[in-house]
Amino acid sequence: MGKIINEFLVESYENLDQLDQNLIELEQNPDATSILSSIFRTIHTIKGACGFIGFNKLESVAHVGENLLSKLRDGELDLDPPRTSALLAMVDAIRQMLGCIEGDRSEGDVDYTQLIINLEKLLTNEDAKEVAAQTTEAPAPAPTPAVVKKKPEQEAPAAGPVLKEKSGDRRKSTPAEQAAHVAKEGEKRVNPDRRSETRSVADSSIRVDVEILDRLMNLVGKLVLARNQILQFVPTGADSHFLATSQHLNLVTTELQKVVMKTRMQPIGNIWSIFPRVVRNLSMSVGKKIRLEMEGKETELDKTLIEAIKDPLTHIVRNSCDHGIESPEKRAENGKDEEGVLLLRAFHEGGQVNIEIVDDGGGIDPEKIKKKAIEKDVITPDQAERMGDQELVNLIFTPGFSTAEKVTNVSGRGVGMDVVRTNIEKIGGTVDIQSRLGKGTTIRAKIPLTLAIIPALIVTTGGGRYAIPQVNLLELVRLDGEEAKKSVEQIQGAPVYRLRGNLLPLVYLHKELQLKKNNEDEAINIVVLHADDRQFGLVVEGISDTEEIVVKPLGEQLKGLVAFSGATIMGDGKLALILDVMGLVQKAFLYKIKKH
Repeated sequence: MGKIINEFLVESYENLDQLDQNLIELEQNPDATSILSSIFRTIHTIKGACGFIGFNKLESVAHVGENLLSKLRDGELDLDPPRTSALLAMVDAIRQMLGCIEGDRSEGDVDYTQLIINLEKLLTNEDAKEVAAQTTEAPAPAPTPAVVKKKPEQEAPAAGPVLKEKSGDRRKSTPAEQAAHVAKEGEKRVNPDRRSETRSVADSSIRVDVEILDRLMNLVGKLVLARNQILQFVPTGADSHFLATSQHLNLVTTELQKVVMKTRMQPIGNIWSIFPRVVRNLSMSVGKKIRLEMEGKETELDKTLIEAIKDPLTHIVRNSCDHGIESPEKRAENGKDEEGVLLLRAFHEGGQVNIEIVDDGGGIDPEKIKKKAIEKDVITPDQAERMGDQELVNLIFTPGFSTAEKVTNVSGRGVGMDVVRTNIEKIGGTVDIQSRLGKGTTIRAKIPLTLAIIPALIVTTGGGRYAIPQVNLLELVRLDGEEAKKSVEQIQGAPVYRLRGNLLPLVYLHKELQLKKNNEDEAINIVVLHADDRQFGLVVEGISDTEEIVVKPLGEQLKGLVAFSGATIMGDGKLALILDVMGLVQKAFLYKIKKH
């Protein structure tokens, strides 16, 4: 029975995630019968399964919700905000009970009688607003088990055929009569070809425990390491058969790596599915009209990163609703449509996933930020006068800084955007903000596709080897002899190089790591890197080649070293540290160098 319950939980969680989004879409487009039918099938499936397993409380809540959905589907009732709120409360209640079932195989001790009464009242023409006022949201949902699918867009098949019957008829019929009616209707309405198609779709995806995927990823990492070692020791004059075999091993390993990485990839829409509900609730609580639009929901990235960006993105969305988009009255005064637009956009570019959160609100006022920053002693008046608008806007990433006039349950406590930036940078990403006063704000996050196996440039300094993630690499510059001496200038005591007319701050890796220079070669090797919105040149002694490396986290004792983000084992079995480009920028205090 335990295995059956686990299967029921995973399938129910999948369906509920889609249900939240479908209900919001249906409220915006009440004539979308296909969405309503999908919602009905989902609740029907959950009700049927929990009745079989014996979760009676869950079955009761799902049953009355199914009755309401049946009347909505048959056109006997209209879907209005109070009914939507009640159905969302039902979803929360179901999710809470699933969390209890997952924990101790019980439905919990919460009494859902009032929710059932409210849903039953909505079956009639009673005042829906009064009912909605009584309907409360259930506590926060339990976490969703991870699911691996071959095709994310496929819906879980319904438990059985859907019947167009009125709630009253359902209560009068006996279980035997219901079963007979289901079988009879199923024979008439389900096309045999369609049933066959449903089976083939169901057979094309399986659920795999995440721990198995993690173990598989570790094994592939070891295989990549072994491949690198073999390729490194292949002699130049090796016979053709040995060369062909090693090349074949290289191709197969690379292909296996891609396939395994693909199993860990999930569409970003998996976490975006919560945002229609978040935006709806926030817009109602702050008295605003907000329309959420999404582009690129199918954009994929590693499951670990999906989990890591969920909270930062949620905070940005809440901030945009609370601070960004104005009230309908203020928008009307400014000649805008009363309904604000919040756009989520995701796309692949340059080996990274770009995520943009765009609102058409009032934008960020640099003068307001300047005033607040001076009040909070974040900057001095002299510093404020020398700062440009973009530098002032970037102050919102300062810990504890907030421009909110009052603290609400949505935001205003000053613990937010700095945490957002910190969390995104922890996974090798960057975040920046662009704003136009009166026009709106765009927050962009750039995130690597994966953190497990990455391409990197290998460099040497002070007798050691270091790996630089290729995602941070722009170009390589080598200066020989006299050119090296003439090209490096000093500005405010800091070395810079003029690259195509632009000043490029230089960081000497051996100095930052407090190492002795291993050779006295007068030539200078500059690795041009970008971190956040800055470019700088990292001066190293030698540049090797690029190769794919398996990223291993640093131990607890070494996590405080800001210059390193991890470690890897090279082809010869020796260790190489992975440089944290953003950490190097902070360590070298490059942000203090002003452009001239």
